[in-house]
Amino acid sequence: MDMRPRSILVIDDDTAVRDLLNDFLCRLGYRVITAATPGIGLERFQKLEVDLIITDQMMPGMSGIDLLKIVRSFDLDIPVVMITGYPSIDVTLKTMKEGASDFITKPFNLEHVKLVVKRAVEEGCLKRQNRALMDKVKETDRIRAMSNELQGAVKELSALYTISESLHYPFVSTGDLFKRVVELAASITESKKAGLWMMNSDSSRLILKASRGMGGYLTDHYEGNGGLVGRVFTERQYALSQDYRRCICADNNRDFKHSFMCMPIIIGNEVFAALHLCQKVGGTDYTRDDVALIENLAKKTSIKVENLALYENLINSMLQGVTSLVKAINAKDNYTMNHCKRVTLYAVRLAECLGCTDELVNALRFSGPIHDVGKIGIRDDILLKPGILGAEEREVIMRHVVIGESIIKPLNLGVSERAIVRYHHERFDGTGYPDGLSGEEIPLVARIFSVADTYDAMTTTRPYRSARSHEEAVEELVRCSASQFDKDVVDAFMDCCMDNFSLGTAC
Repeated sequence: MDMRPRSILVIDDDTAVRDLLNDFLCRLGYRVITAATPGIGLERFQKLEVDLIITDQMMPGMSGIDLLKIVRSFDLDIPVVMITGYPSIDVTLKTMKEGASDFITKPFNLEHVKLVVKRAVEEGCLKRQNRALMDKVKETDRIRAMSNELQGAVKELSALYTISESLHYPFVSTGDLFKRVVELAASITESKKAGLWMMNSDSSRLILKASRGMGGYLTDHYEGNGGLVGRVFTERQYALSQDYRRCICADNNRDFKHSFMCMPIIIGNEVFAALHLCQKVGGTDYTRDDVALIENLAKKTSIKVENLALYENLINSMLQGVTSLVKAINAKDNYTMNHCKRVTLYAVRLAECLGCTDELVNALRFSGPIHDVGKIGIRDDILLKPGILGAEEREVIMRHVVIGESIIKPLNLGVSERAIVRYHHERFDGTGYPDGLSGEEIPLVARIFSVADTYDAMTTTRPYRSARSHEEAVEELVRCSASQFDKDVVDAFMDCCMDNFSLGTAC
């Protein structure tokens, strides 16, 4: 029996990573060899006896996958563990197909590193034993079965690891989560088509919430009982069939033959959704291993959905607190309440005219009504002063954007939502406040909001001045283009919004 200490070759261009793994693995009793480049690592691999290779996935001159291919050309059995910052599904599957044994992610969880290394070393030993045995008995059926079982176990472990890592990502909505789940399910089972279905409240229609490869076969809903998909909702257990006529796709293409699987996603005692998979690559049937993997994915998805619901409840509770502050401002200054409503409508309309993303438009809808929440921290004698403010009073009122940002900070909002509150008084020429940003340093949401904010301020009567007409306000916006405002935003205002604004129908 080979009792020598196991040797591990660590290849990484980061000195800190090499030193950390060297110290940790040596304490575990391994003999460690390090290399700072892939070239040096390959030289030492060819000259020295190595039981395991740990290599970075991204290195100058040669990627971890390229290095893995070279190693495999010399030795089919030595285990190779990849170091990565975040393993995407596609990269993970590609690397596993090239023969990688496992992954460790940065920053390291040393307990996880210990388990991965132990498993990989044992896997390498087992492979070498299998290879020796296969040489002795001329690759008998029994040895082939053992090898296939080992490969299946490694594949299953890798798929389970991919599921855990992929769902560890901090999702902000169930829609994003559903898309990731569908992509992941299709990848780990090698399915061409996948969909996540929910049942509407009266149980008469299935609604497709996310899909992959199902365009042209189904709309976003399905009338009727849905075959085995519908049965999953009522029986609360998975369905597996080789009869394509029982699949929901069969109603749209009766000549389309494939195996089919549907797995319930259960929260509490109710089926929250159903994950539907069909048309496995190569025309093969789904296996019990496929079922086990999708069952694991469904359980993790249900936990993630519950966590998202808790997070949304927490955010709603915090928003109620902010809303109370806004109402307190409105009670003191009616102008602020109506101003916030109008500016939000104008800003959303302007963002839509500019062709902004839904994410940016939603940020304006969310933060627009609370953009002046910081005024709760301004003294009434300044906030409600009927005349023009003095220099010191202006300094005080200018602090409301910083106060507002500090109020919404505990909400952990997105960058765009925070930018509206802090930067809506920045000027394109850099003379605004609080940070004196200029040009495109100012986030686009803030540049849009600034135009809408100023337009409303000019067209509203205040105690110290009368409202300007729509035409006068537009003329002033144009005059201040490229100094106070982003000219492109003002141009969009002129092209898309001017007529609507003048008619009072901005939204």
